[in-house]
This record gives sequence, C-alpha cells and structure tokens, in this order.
Amino acid sequence: MIRTALTFIKNELDAYFVARENDPALYAPGSNIELQALAAPGGAIDLNDNLHVYMMLAGIEEGRREGKRPLFMAADNNDLYKLNPPVELELSVLFAAHRSSYPMALRDLTHVISFFQANPVFDRQRYPAMNGTVTDPEATPWQLVDRLSFRMMNLGFEQQNNLWAMIGTKYLPNVMYKVNVLTVFDTQPKEKAIPVSEFNIQEP
Repeated sequence: MIRTALTFIKNELDAYFVARENDPALYAPGSNIELQALAAPGGAIDLNDNLHVYMMLAGIEEGRREGKRPLFMAADNNDLYKLNPPVELELSVLFAAHRSSYPMALRDLTHVISFFQANPVFDRQRYPAMNGTVTDPEATPWQLVDRLSFRMMNLGFEQQNNLWAMIGTKYLPNVMYKVNVLTVFDTQPKEKAIPVSEFNIQEP
C-alpha cells in the first residue's frame, strides 16, 4: 500500500512538472521524479544530475484516532465475520531537489510545493489511477489506497541536521510532507460475528 501511494504521487508529480514547464528537452515525461533512497544500503551516494527531484520515505507512524470500529464482512453463506479496524498510516516523505544548477533545483522544489498547494487531497473517486499499480485488487486488498492527504512539515535546524545525518548524505534543498494514508486492512476473517436475533427492551 505504501508503494501504491508513493508510486501514484510520483507519477502525478512528474506529469505536473511536464505540464507546468512544457519543455520536453528539459522536462521529458518520466524523467523528473525518482522514487528512491538518496543513499544506497551500503552508504554510497549516486545521484543523477539529469533528474529533478528525489522522493523517499523518511518515516512511518500509526495515525491515532478515537472511535475506530471493527468492520464486518458477509460471507457467501450469509455468515458475518468481524475484521479489525483499518490501519491509518502517517508517512513522512522527503522531496529533495538535485540538479547541477542550484537555481534550477530551487525552481524544481517550488514546483513540488505548488503541486501540493493545489492538490492537498487525493481520493479513489476523483483519481481512478490511484491504485493502477495493483494488479489483483481482489487478492491483495491491503495494497489499495482510499485517500491521501498532504501537509507540509516544519523542521528546525536541529531536526534537519539529524535527518540528513540519518540519510547519510549532504544537505540538498528539500521539503518534507506528512502524508495521511487511508486505508490498509486484511480481509481474511479472524472471528465470526454473532448475529443479533432479538431485542429486549424494558420500559423504565
């Protein structure tokens, strides 16, 4: 599901760059956004000067919300099964601009901010391609995304220093967004629900 969400945003952001610049020589489709870590597992840094923006997952948290309720699913034999409540995730996603020209990197970073200012929320109804990378939705429902919402994160100098030390590379012009992701859940029944067969209402 995380891959589904980030791949969708990568493709949407790439299309935004292409439409905004209208310059196939510098902003060709599919060559603007790269979804990958800035440092390889071994620590090596290998960034492509011909790309515009790298996006990477910097952290995952569980979205805490009161009032979560279990889901119920009917089977073919009309039995009712209880499912655990959906998992709500909050992803910290880093967008780092890397170009041989520093002013162009700042321009690309502005495009990222402009994109999310214009599109802070995505849902399945308005964006049918959101789950386009899921090849078998019936068999892998946990890969599906219902809704994405974005808000910019404000990082102080100490937080940024810790972030780039964790990443293992030098500072690049960047912006971080907190992404609320709905929803991930397992549709395999774990518990059969007991149907309500009668009501017992007592008058006071």
